[in-house]
Amino acid sequence: MSGIAVLALNDLRLTLRDRPAFFWLVLLPVAMMWIFGGLGSQRPLPRVGLGLDDRDRGWVARALVEELRDGGILLSDPATRAEGQAAPPRTLVIPDGFTAAVLAGRPRTLRLEHVPGSNEEFGFAAEVQLTRAIVRTLGRLAEMGQAARTSDMGDGAAALQRFRELAQREPLVRVGASIAGAGRPVPGGLAQSVPGALTFTVLMMVSIYGAVFLTLEKRGGVLRRQAAAPLTPATLLLGKLAGRLLIAGLQIAVLLSAGRFVFGISWGASPAGLVLLASSFALAVAGLAVLLGAVLSTPAQASIVGWSVAMVQAALGGCWWPSEVMPGWLRTVSHALPTAWAMDGFHALISFGRGAEAVIVPSLVLAGFGLLFTALGARLLRFEA
Repeated sequence: MSGIAVLALNDLRLTLRDRPAFFWLVLLPVAMMWIFGGLGSQRPLPRVGLGLDDRDRGWVARALVEELRDGGILLSDPATRAEGQAAPPRTLVIPDGFTAAVLAGRPRTLRLEHVPGSNEEFGFAAEVQLTRAIVRTLGRLAEMGQAARTSDMGDGAAALQRFRELAQREPLVRVGASIAGAGRPVPGGLAQSVPGALTFTVLMMVSIYGAVFLTLEKRGGVLRRQAAAPLTPATLLLGKLAGRLLIAGLQIAVLLSAGRFVFGISWGASPAGLVLLASSFALAVAGLAVLLGAVLSTPAQASIVGWSVAMVQAALGGCWWPSEVMPGWLRTVSHALPTAWAMDGFHALISFGRGAEAVIVPSLVLAGFGLLFTALGARLLRFEA
């Protein structure tokens, strides 16, 4: 056991001593989590500013303005704008006679005037929120019925008060959305990018570093000298495997922490399931690194092949996009790769809220990959270049 530990710690020391290692092992995957998480997230409509030109001043116009403010629109009246303050990029014009026309059931047009060159996304958001406010206002007016049109309300203060009471009431109808049948939600945003970047970069970095160091040891005669030492072939192989396991385990631990404390991702309610899945994935990656190092002859080959293998597995295994958007046949084929099983397990925990039982099969398959890769590596490894 002491020989295995010495070999493993030496591989870990060599990796951490490499200056670019911190960038490739930590900074790159965290940056990928942030960039791709932002691109894939469902962003709310932006909070937009809107100038207000109320030429009506009637109570229905005031009710509409209140609905707009409740909907998140930042309204500014030109009459109250400070001297030198720039005009808003878009202005809502409520025409004279708006209240009387609405109460009489006559069409009236609201104008949303845009400054040329203003942000189109914010303009679209303003139109959407204005439409929502109009629908809510008309709905409450319809509920008020004849009371909204009676002439004994003077300036409309009583009608506006009744309108406000309806606005503060609990909604009569709510829409509840859920997944029916055998479907399930498609992971997106950080829930996709965090485990995807973790799976991809751990596979890529451990494969490259592990294979490169093993080819260097073969070419430099280090592996031959180690084999000549009082170490059995099994001890030597397990030491190389353990070193790559340490690298994978350390990187996984750092990235799991980043996902939780930097991006606020919950890794589910089963720490035992998460540890089981991460350990099995680390074994699969470490075994692959040993196999690549055994088969390949030069560090250049190890870098190119390790990068290529990781890229292909990431694309097919659901690291860059949810597997749910892939054709059914491709999802089936992708499960010939460790990445697909790892992403299945991570999503079961963080996206679908399942427990440890959901990662048992993925973990067993990943462990099987690790043992298969290690066995092939042991058979193909030669102690001389």
